[in-house]
Amino acid sequence: MAESGGELYVYYRVPRADSAQAQTEMAAVHETLRQRFPALESQWLQRLENRDEMLTWMEIHRQPGGLDASTVAHICETLLPWPSVRVGPRHVEVFASLPARGVL
Repeated sequence: MAESGGELYVYYRVPRADSAQAQTEMAAVHETLRQRFPALESQWLQRLENRDEMLTWMEIHRQPGGLDASTVAHICETLLPWPSVRVGPRHVEVFASLPARGVL
């Protein structure tokens, strides 16, 4: 991962019937992260199309100057067990901003 500019993308699936419980759990976890990392900005998204009774959720975590490897590891460790009703694996990816055009 680049030294700065990294953003964490996490996605997973939850059963539609358990979405209220999952939202409550994730709101609490995100509050814990905000307390630990006050500059952390988190976004929580849901895929619009659903193929079955499962919802796909995406979390995006970023902070000014980017996330370093230690911060990413701590966030991933904190998020690992949540939501408790998640089905299947949690997919985690880190992306960094591309350099300005013409700087490659």
